[in-house]
Amino acid sequence: MNIDNRTHRICHLFILYFLVLMLAAITSAGEAADQNTNDTACVSPGEGYTLLGKIKPRHARNIESSNWSVGAETMDRDFTIYKNWRKYLGPLGVKKARIQAGWAKTEKQPGKYDWAWLDEIIPDMVDQGVEPWVCLCYGNPIYPGGGGTGLGGGIPTSEEALAAWDRFVAAFVQRYKNQVDEWEVWNEPSLQGINSSKTYADLLIRTAEIIRKQQPDARVIGFAMAGIKLTWMDEVLKQVQQKGKLNLIDEVSYHPYKYNPDQSYPAVEELRDLVKSYSKQLILRQGENGTPSQRGSFGALSKHNWTERGQAKWALRRLLGDLARGIPSSYFAICDMEYPSRRNYKGLLAINDDKTVNHKKTAYGAVQNLTAIFDDNLQRMPMLDPKVVARKGIKFFAAAYSSKDAKPLLTIWRGNDIPDVKPEVQRLSLTLENVKFNEPVWIDLLSGRVFAINDSIWETTSKGTTFKSLPVYDSPVVICDRGVISESLVEQK
Repeated sequence: MNIDNRTHRICHLFILYFLVLMLAAITSAGEAADQNTNDTACVSPGEGYTLLGKIKPRHARNIESSNWSVGAETMDRDFTIYKNWRKYLGPLGVKKARIQAGWAKTEKQPGKYDWAWLDEIIPDMVDQGVEPWVCLCYGNPIYPGGGGTGLGGGIPTSEEALAAWDRFVAAFVQRYKNQVDEWEVWNEPSLQGINSSKTYADLLIRTAEIIRKQQPDARVIGFAMAGIKLTWMDEVLKQVQQKGKLNLIDEVSYHPYKYNPDQSYPAVEELRDLVKSYSKQLILRQGENGTPSQRGSFGALSKHNWTERGQAKWALRRLLGDLARGIPSSYFAICDMEYPSRRNYKGLLAINDDKTVNHKKTAYGAVQNLTAIFDDNLQRMPMLDPKVVARKGIKFFAAAYSSKDAKPLLTIWRGNDIPDVKPEVQRLSLTLENVKFNEPVWIDLLSGRVFAINDSIWETTSKGTTFKSLPVYDSPVVICDRGVISESLVEQK
């Protein structure tokens, strides 16, 4: 009897222990999405640097304005689901999000619009402190000649379809004009060579005129160009100019996919020159750009052995490279997308097979570090860009900024290679003329760790400040006065 009772108790304890383990596993799985389960290995700056703490993320509601947008595309085709990742949007710290209009999803019967899916998205984004900007794109098969419904698709061509397009655009702008004031016309119209420059120029003009009629103060963005195709853009701009309609367009957007993001900028400068030759008022916007976190992704930049760490470095280099050149910039995308053929791994959030969020990738935290520091309170100061002393053949990208109270901030990284191919830390000497530091810190944006810089490593004189033995690698680091990031610093205890 006693033996049986003891055995019975042991069985009960074993079952209880098993249930506790199961509960812990379930809890852990549920919390996985809220943790960065792929936390990057931290770079150590070495001797002379003392860890102070980490950068604290800022919610979009607590940031007045900035240069940053995130891609929230493909919801129109249900490749990603808003409710699955919406809680990660505001905490990311971006101020804008690009969405696609989804004509075919909204108008499934001629003349009947179902706005429910957009009503779930647009007001909620605004409530989180993030302004949506809408790409009016893709056709509708319920109309003959209604155009393609996905990437690289054709523009509507029949009179019936174009008239329906006009009505849809007018209804969309009218419905959301109190929450959206930036409208882009079509997505990558030149991608597959289906749409001639004339076809796109005509659509751009007619769509912009409808937008202006519904919302006179709206900003109209043209092109959303895949890569940088100067000849095609020149042809479109020439036709728009000949019709006296250039005043309808405010911005030109482009998608500069390169394995090394820093290699895009010579072509970007050519693009800027071309655009300015038509109008000094037209500005560039980098409207869609990202890289996968693993090999085999759908879409651009898929033929490389990417990792989450390499993706994070790529994102930081693209976004800060754009900031240094005064280009509004968007990272594509917030969440991995399940295309019909393959998954697109460019998201900052990894997904499960049911499109729910699995975890935050390393790049999510890296972008949070960037948005916490770089808002519109910083002013670009190109005249203060540093003089870098390094070996020949090494390309460094550096840009200087100033805070509202005139404290300096510098970004720098090595840009020779595809991110994370050669991650070694290199030490260099750097001089900023006519710039004085009081309490400089070194920040690794990838990890968000902040270090005090020992007095033996830097010196300020009447001519400026020189740093020696400054750690730099293939991901951006920041050197600034501690006061610049004091509100964003969580000190180590």
